[in-house]
Formats: sequence, structure tokens, C-alpha cells
Amino acid sequence: MMESPKNIVLIGMPGSGKTTVGKALSERLGYTFIDTDHLICEMTGKTPRQLVEEDGLEYFMKVQDEAVLSINDSTCVISTGGGLIHSEISMNYLKSIGFVIYLNTKYDIIRERMDTSRKLARTAGTLLELYNKRVPLYQKYADAAIDCDSADPDAVSGTILGVISSK
Repeated sequence: MMESPKNIVLIGMPGSGKTTVGKALSERLGYTFIDTDHLICEMTGKTPRQLVEEDGLEYFMKVQDEAVLSINDSTCVISTGGGLIHSEISMNYLKSIGFVIYLNTKYDIIRERMDTSRKLARTAGTLLELYNKRVPLYQKYADAAIDCDSADPDAVSGTILGVISSK
């Protein structure tokens, strides 16, 4: 596999499978699983959505950067919040400590997977507008992209291992 242990960072839209695939992948590798949204909850006692609603998007972005910059492990799978891609500071840090994989999922699949009870920490715009705005950023920061439209988490994690071992 890789010469030295390195983190694997999963980016993509909400509903792309970052958490599910991340957990499967961390189990296969024996790596620690880190979810940046959970880190934010641990730091603040609030969900990302609560932070945006109660303290504003700017404050949330600051806390999100603090959470990401606090990650200093070298053998973990990191599942990022979908909007983390808007932070150049966080994304450059994650690229410096890990291999960034974009879980590429078509909009129609994302829409199907997003049940109406799931609350996103966004301030405005439709899911489609968000998707169209974020996809170029995911592509910009990714070291590799994996198609996640129909594959199950174990198959996706296997694909990721194949991509990583070939690098």
C-alpha cells in the first residue's frame, strides 16, 4: 500500500456516503474514523445547523476551521461536512495531511438520498444550486474522484483502497 500511513479525506455532497463509506473504510484499514461535523458538536455542544442558525455562517466557518486544524492523527479516515469545501484554509490543511477523495454522486441520486427531515447547515439556495456551486470545488481539491451513484459502501471502500495503492 502507501509507504507511510496517511489520512484519507472524504469530500462530497451531503448524501454522497462520506460517513457510511468512511466508517467501512476505517474498519478495513484499522484507521480511526473522524467526522468533522461530530468534532464541531464536541467542541461547541451544537450541531453545524444550530451554529449557523444561532451564531451565523461566519462563526460556524471559524469553528469548522478550528475543528479541522485540530486533527493531527496520521492514520485516520476523515469524513468532512459537505460545505467544508468552501474553506480554503481547511481544504489546504487536509490536502497537506491526507489523500483527498471526492465521492462523486449525481444530483438525482443526492436528491433521492436526502430525506426531508435531514437539515443542512446552509443559509440559502436550493439543493441543486448548492450542488452546482460545490461540484467544481470538490473537483479542484480532490486527489481522486470515485463514482458513488450505485455502489454499496464496501464496494466504494474497495475502490478507494485500489486508487490509494496505485498512487
